[in-house]
Amino acid sequence: MKDELVLVVPSQEHKDEIMKFKNEFIQNGERIINGSAGLDIEDNFENWLKDIKEDETREYSEPKRARFPGKVFLAYRKSDNRLVGIVQLREKLDDYLLKKGHIGDSVRPTERNKGYSTQMIGLAIEEAKKLGIGNVLMVCHNGNFPSARTIIKNGGVFEDEIIRDGDTYQRYWITLKKRYADGRNKPNDILEKEFKNFRVDNDEFQGNISLLTIKKVREEWRVDEEQRCILAKNYNWLEIYPDGEHFCISAVLDEKDNIVEWYIDIARMLGEEEGVPYEDDLYLDVVIVPDGRIHLLDEDELEDAYNRKEVSKKEFDMAYETANRIMEKARKKENIKKLTEFTHKYLEILKEIEF
Repeated sequence: MKDELVLVVPSQEHKDEIMKFKNEFIQNGERIINGSAGLDIEDNFENWLKDIKEDETREYSEPKRARFPGKVFLAYRKSDNRLVGIVQLREKLDDYLLKKGHIGDSVRPTERNKGYSTQMIGLAIEEAKKLGIGNVLMVCHNGNFPSARTIIKNGGVFEDEIIRDGDTYQRYWITLKKRYADGRNKPNDILEKEFKNFRVDNDEFQGNISLLTIKKVREEWRVDEEQRCILAKNYNWLEIYPDGEHFCISAVLDEKDNIVEWYIDIARMLGEEEGVPYEDDLYLDVVIVPDGRIHLLDEDELEDAYNRKEVSKKEFDMAYETANRIMEKARKKENIKKLTEFTHKYLEILKEIEF
């Protein structure tokens, strides 16, 4: 079993270990320690410690000083409490960091080729979730195949190659907003469930349609002023994933199969893993209530992600174009009637299918 790592925030008590860590790079002929937030260029430990503390509340990047808003963590091996690596999580992207990424890391020379970088990045991703980062950018030299494999193992999807300081680098995005049709993203709320997925390919529809039947919940979910219930025992969520689109539809049905609402997630992309559809969420949501009400949600989250450069201008515009197109169609009663008929039709089909 691979030795487990834990991330620790640097403090004065770690001074001796950190300096031994740094000296190992120097003795190995390496003058750059990626992800060290300037440890490789700062001779005074106390000054470095002061800088990384200030970085936690920093508003703007100072690339020349290797200072960026975010946090630095030490990666310790639990079995013997040895400092294995260091990782920097940069909280806010800017034009400079779009060529550097959210995460930088280094493993000490004597501990390499043991899978620790993969673990460190995975742990840093968990910390990114706590900071509200929805899409993590990672960058590596195009000739650094081990680094690329490590990024891909953590869910990195290649986007493009860029030129930085005369060299070619690859950029990968790791989404933290992936939502699965089987409800795995809500383990604290959905305690028991049944799941079915059905591939449809006919003149009416092409894509995946899933049925998530809620058997037991920790507590009910209620929304809007009338406290409309959208999650409860014996509720069904019919999940509709159309091919070639940037949205998926969750039709919420109560215990009597009455449609409560259609919740439409705007997505960067739709996909499927081991027979379970998912969407890479792009923040905006449209809610359609059968009585004709239409709500556009989470515009502030999309705006924040765009300002943090986790969402491109193209994706930002696409999200609104998709949401506006859906709302325009929903304003026509005949389209709501068709959607209602479609929902009930495939609810019955999925109910009858045995898996």
